[in-house]
Amino acid sequence: MHLNQVIRQLGYSQHEADVYLASLQLGGSTATEIAEKAKLPRTTVTVVIESLHKKGLMNAYLNGRRKVWAAENPERLMIALHEHEAALKLVMPELQSLRHETGVKPSVRTYSGEDEIKQIMGDIIETKHRISAIVNWDEWTDFLGKEWVADFIETRYRHFLQIRLLTPKTERSLALKQRDARELRTTQFLPTDVKIHNSNFIYGNKVAIISLNKKRPVGILVEDADIAHTMETLFASLWRESAGG
Repeated sequence: MHLNQVIRQLGYSQHEADVYLASLQLGGSTATEIAEKAKLPRTTVTVVIESLHKKGLMNAYLNGRRKVWAAENPERLMIALHEHEAALKLVMPELQSLRHETGVKPSVRTYSGEDEIKQIMGDIIETKHRISAIVNWDEWTDFLGKEWVADFIETRYRHFLQIRLLTPKTERSLALKQRDARELRTTQFLPTDVKIHNSNFIYGNKVAIISLNKKRPVGILVEDADIAHTMETLFASLWRESAGG
């Protein structure tokens, strides 16, 4: 994944990403030098630098008579992300209290057969939301085929959809974990006493439960925010009990 795209996914603008990366590569530099490196007008870079300075990503110092700007350590991006997360958690109860209850009944759809179940996987891509999954990786790849699963991973990656995966620890799932960083995935292994023979996906306000029975594969897709929230809570509990390696 291109560094610029990752930074923009954190909420920064295209120009902010360009200027920060240029400054990071140059070290201490003037606004003019940063503008040349970023291939942007100096006036634009001056405004962007001030924005990044306010966000704690760039600082200035004097080198003789020159005002020099330097990008902060990239770890500052992670710190800012955690700060935003903490702030959101603080106001979450108040946000939940403002939520408008529509009274709309949950949507439930069923899918039968391998081709229809693949439609659920297509819906995961179209929903464009991070994914939490509990999957028996060996049975899943045997069910849909290695080529199809590899294509799905590539499509998910192109759409920048991150996934947290819980799966039994096997030779194949260990090999999968080795590719986590380049496939936007975090894999953890289920406790040995937890046995699963179906696949469960939580994304957005949807929950998909898919049977891996070869003779009669069936998928159920439930669309309801409260059900998805409950399933995500249960997933988080199981995630804490699972091993990372």
